[in-house]
Amino acid sequence: MEITYQGYDITEWAQALKCVCRDTAGNRCDSLDIEFENAAGWYNLEPKEDDQIIVSHNGYDTGVMYVNTILPEDGRFRILASSLPCAARAKGYQSFTGKTIEEIMRSCAMSSGMDFQIFGIDGSLVIPYIQRENESCAAFLYRLLRLEGAVLKCVNGFYTAIGIEYAQAREAHQTMEVTANQTSMEYRRSGQTYRIVTVETPYARATAQDTNVPTNHASITISDVPARNDILAGRWARGLLLDENRKCETLIVPSTFNVGYTAMTRIDVEGSSDAVGEWLIQEAEHDFIELKSTATMHRCVASIQ
Repeated sequence: MEITYQGYDITEWAQALKCVCRDTAGNRCDSLDIEFENAAGWYNLEPKEDDQIIVSHNGYDTGVMYVNTILPEDGRFRILASSLPCAARAKGYQSFTGKTIEEIMRSCAMSSGMDFQIFGIDGSLVIPYIQRENESCAAFLYRLLRLEGAVLKCVNGFYTAIGIEYAQAREAHQTMEVTANQTSMEYRRSGQTYRIVTVETPYARATAQDTNVPTNHASITISDVPARNDILAGRWARGLLLDENRKCETLIVPSTFNVGYTAMTRIDVEGSSDAVGEWLIQEAEHDFIELKSTATMHRCVASIQ
């Protein structure tokens, strides 16, 4: 395991006792929880908020993490860091009228001292009107991208938009065998799958449906989004239905340290269990000391119309 702090390799003296990284997509940013034995060395280093730390091992690295909490205790030194700098956590208001997704992301990135990138959605699409409502830039972008059928991934100093359908269509990074009597993994169904989502506002109305869900399943109408035309209402209805239904099946798979477990990576499952099929990793936890990894996945949904 290698540790870089503020651009310097500190692996030799850092003496990490605990190091857990969570690589996630959606409404949480990546995080790093690392604890050191050499507290005196850390006092000499004078760590502070927004210092940059990177941990890497066996081809996997956390990307740039920004220090946000420092906890000296019992001769040890614990650092909590995340993929968002402190400026990105500031809440505020901002209106966007006739701006593209790319322009909105660029504005939020500049406010946060970050950059941005877009994969799998059209950044040139114009949003007639949307408002950031006393929320951080990350929370606002998560809300917008959820409507667009995408997730927000904060990684290595970038706000990254990743289209869910784009990620689902990419080649599987790994294929694993899961049997019905396998006890090391957890498969669960939870929440409500919807047949139909309707977006209805004073200006527009449109409906999306999941053709894999029986017609007698629940429908829902969403009215608290700023859709100004039927085309936008239809796109957002499809995005919301995709977001709701994909979360209803979860597969949690622990393993030895697995560099292939990264958020929004596709994993295919074979075997004789209910978990057979295609999945997207929602969160991966990596323990750099115990050399263990755990992937939490949602089933791919390709039946939204």
